[in-house]
Amino acid sequence: MGDSEVIGIIADDITGGSDVAAALSAAGRRTVQVVGVPGPDLELPPHDAVVVSLKTRSVPPEDAVAESLAALRRLRDLGARRIGFKICSTFDSTPRGNIGPVGLALADALDSGITLVCPAAPANGRTVYQGNLFVHDLPLAESSLARHPLNPMTDSNLVRLLTAQTTAEVGLVDHSLVRSGAPAVRARLADLRAAGVRFAVADAICRDDLLVLADAIGDAAFWIGANGLHAAAGAAAQDSATSHGMVPADAVGPGPGDFADTIAGPTFIVAGSCSDATRGQIAAFRESGPAIALDLARVRDDAGYAAEVVARALTLLSDSPAVLVHSAADARQSTEEAEAEAGAGSTDLGSAIETFLAELAAGAVDGGIRRLVVAGGETSGAVLQRLGVRALQLGGPIDPGVPWMRSLGPTELALALKSGNFGGPDFFLKAVAR
Repeated sequence: MGDSEVIGIIADDITGGSDVAAALSAAGRRTVQVVGVPGPDLELPPHDAVVVSLKTRSVPPEDAVAESLAALRRLRDLGARRIGFKICSTFDSTPRGNIGPVGLALADALDSGITLVCPAAPANGRTVYQGNLFVHDLPLAESSLARHPLNPMTDSNLVRLLTAQTTAEVGLVDHSLVRSGAPAVRARLADLRAAGVRFAVADAICRDDLLVLADAIGDAAFWIGANGLHAAAGAAAQDSATSHGMVPADAVGPGPGDFADTIAGPTFIVAGSCSDATRGQIAAFRESGPAIALDLARVRDDAGYAAEVVARALTLLSDSPAVLVHSAADARQSTEEAEAEAGAGSTDLGSAIETFLAELAAGAVDGGIRRLVVAGGETSGAVLQRLGVRALQLGGPIDPGVPWMRSLGPTELALALKSGNFGGPDFFLKAVAR
């Protein structure tokens, strides 16, 4: 691992882990993404950042806390002394959690007197102003996330959202202080800590603001944010290590390889997300490539349907560079419409779709496919679990927050795991072209 500081990140879902791993890699850190809490037998390549990707965003809070603390213990064993908790840039959670309960448990375990919280990701259109989260030009509660099937976000104010999830006090570091620079932010954090505040939500509307926040937290043991804050903190630590002679300047950075070029063959795409962004990507792909829209009633009730879809997909891949399988019967169909058509609630239907798509991915790999693109955080977790993938090495980016990755066993695969809301309309087409 060399002499540089090891940063550990605990991500609350798989695609969020890929997002922050890509950001840390771009910031110059040799980054490895691990799926689930890593066991002592897992051998990792040389690294100075480890991202542990869990599936804790929508599970009961007590389960999320227990798994996150287990991840923290393993990261400490791997040499990480500074820990970030990676959350979704749209703060996906419910009044029960899990951001508040997990954040407080990790802060207590790390003896963090006050923890800075900032889910801003300006490159992805997520900004925070006066404590309110915006998705592009819309407040969170007015965006499509207000209709999220699992975690509908109906309040834009992060101070209120976090206060509802924890008994700890929550304060605000507003944009005027952030624009004044790191000393002003540090002074505000000191005042809040003296007043008994445990979490400080910070404004950020551009990358420079995130760099100020990273400077302000300095060598803090713990922080909470999306990819923007983690990347800024990782870059600041890397710059500090280089300037102090801990890491030679010409040795900084992973020089990520383009695994999508070295692992050849057609691409199998599965989309479990019904977000607005993914539906647009499905529509764009269908204009030029073969696609299979799932019959959701058969997903739930027909035991032989998965083998039938795999066989059809492999036949299509014999004549095409890619095939897409998606869960909505129509690319324009909303999650609510899909649920009504299938006669099932979103939780039951979503779980069935995740399991089904994971079976399709396994069938494709058994059929010789080595390039997979997965849309949807929960779907990505199910696919990796089904394939037995425990760790991933970063490759080149497709779109912001979505890199190609190479599985470190049991089968070498090129994988792209996309959060439902990430990527431009041509994301699937770009992935295939790479």
